[in-house]
Amino acid sequence: MKFVNSPFYANAKKLGWVKLCFMLMVLCGSVNTFAAEFAEHRSEFSFSLNERVVSFDSTFQMVLPGEELVIKFAAEKDLNNYELLGATIPLKSQAGIIRYLSPVKPGYYPLEVKNNSTGKSVQLHLFVLVPITQVKKGVLNAYKIGDYPPPHKGLEAYKAPLGYIEVYKENESIQISPHFTLGQFLCKQQSGYPKYLVLRPRLVEKLELFLADVNQQGIRTDSFVIMSGYRTPYYNRSIGNVSSSRHMYGGAADIYIDVNPVNVYMDDVNGDGKNNFQDAVFLYELADGLSRRYHREDLVGGLGKYQSNANHGPFIHIDVRGSKARWSN
Repeated sequence: MKFVNSPFYANAKKLGWVKLCFMLMVLCGSVNTFAAEFAEHRSEFSFSLNERVVSFDSTFQMVLPGEELVIKFAAEKDLNNYELLGATIPLKSQAGIIRYLSPVKPGYYPLEVKNNSTGKSVQLHLFVLVPITQVKKGVLNAYKIGDYPPPHKGLEAYKAPLGYIEVYKENESIQISPHFTLGQFLCKQQSGYPKYLVLRPRLVEKLELFLADVNQQGIRTDSFVIMSGYRTPYYNRSIGNVSSSRHMYGGAADIYIDVNPVNVYMDDVNGDGKNNFQDAVFLYELADGLSRRYHREDLVGGLGKYQSNANHGPFIHIDVRGSKARWSN
């Protein structure tokens, strides 16, 4: 069929080229809606929370009751144009610093860090911890915690946590970063609410950066499946894991990608037409240079790749222990 005799041409004559082009633009827009690009949600301004660099427009921080939170801005000008909203009274920056004394009652406190010069802001999810001193005989409010071993090799990173995030059904869906929720990192042990969680913000920051890397490789996913996040010492012991596991300190996650199809198994991320260990190898090799690519020594840590077995498919382990470690099973 020739173009001039086609229904397309007839409609073009009837509608006019301008209207037809408009219809095509609308159609293309609809297609793009279904294939939406990955959005990193980077912060529009630079600052740190208690010396931790913040990179995204949604983040979280843990503090003990009554502990001071120091927010430091890296701008060269307008250092007095920042504000902390959501506190009892708004706090304005002085010489690029905001000092906030956290509430004495454990719980969740939504805050907002705002640049009044640009109107841009970062959502700050503040969790006031339940102190570890409230754990009695390895139990906190009927939730089994267990006992932490002495610090591995005396290292600071292996000291018992100072406290716990208290998690209820109502707050486990909090988006603690652009692509991860609080509930994704909960220990897998069976229990009622409240549950208790230890989670290092640097781990979530590292996962966000890695997620951006994965999407830049053409693997479209809005998050990772967190197969294992925090583990209480009680649960860690019950599954026979090593006594110094980084999972007990809230600084590790076992992850895989499950988007196409969603079937609780690692996707074919390396594009070889198979779902197998090589997909974990692909993610492992991509994650290997992450801290170097982003010039983030604070994100140096362990990385492991794991074969599938009767209980799970292939996955990788990623952590922020502070020193480099690599392994494979």
